[in-house]
Amino acid sequence: MSHFAAAQDVGLTKQFSVCMDRSSGVTSSMIDCLEAESKRQGTRLNKAYKELMDQVSPERKKQLQVAQGAWGTYRDENCDFYEDPEGGTMATVSANDCFMSATAARAKELETLVANSTAQPAPLAQSTAPAASKPNTNNAVQSLTAPQKNAVRAAQSYLSISAFSRDGLIELLSSQAGNGFNINDATKAVDSLNVDWNQEAVKSAKQYLQMMGFSCSDLVQQLSSRAGAKFTGQQVTFGAQRAGAC
Repeated sequence: MSHFAAAQDVGLTKQFSVCMDRSSGVTSSMIDCLEAESKRQGTRLNKAYKELMDQVSPERKKQLQVAQGAWGTYRDENCDFYEDPEGGTMATVSANDCFMSATAARAKELETLVANSTAQPAPLAQSTAPAASKPNTNNAVQSLTAPQKNAVRAAQSYLSISAFSRDGLIELLSSQAGNGFNINDATKAVDSLNVDWNQEAVKSAKQYLQMMGFSCSDLVQQLSSRAGAKFTGQQVTFGAQRAGAC
């Protein structure tokens, strides 16, 4: 497919390549691979966007916000077009591929802008956000197996660059299209971390709002959807309200 070929130079992960090889052309498996890679590329894009926002002037921040919102709208509308009702499952593959490829291309574009920027990073306001998640030091954590400790490291890496719900993080760690950890190992690893999931919901809501405009109801749906962020009802309400969308 043209998108697969065109996207090879935009920084797709090795996990995606391995996943697609294992799919053996089965469309449902290909879709799983594409959705997982879209999440990874979305995390990469959010990181680059935040870095660029820290570098540009206040005047340019507004321009970047408008540009990013316009890009997000174009990506969503354009890739929805690929979802031809008469195209069967391959149309779904094409739509997911479009979304993933566009996200990866935009991530690379923003990374290039960050690398080429000559502006000095804007001074950061003192943050009251909770510190990055670290493993507890209780006996239960000390007794984690080697695979579980590796899952902890992977979870910490994800949390350091983006926001996740508990279920969303466990899914990413355990999915064969993700890290491929055993589901029990992934669950124990995530539950061993000191994470304020309410604050993760706030961070996730703000990330979505930076990407494009969401109404209160749309943001709530995105935060709670099993195909989206997978936060609980209480976390969704807290996150959407604190982000200023509701």
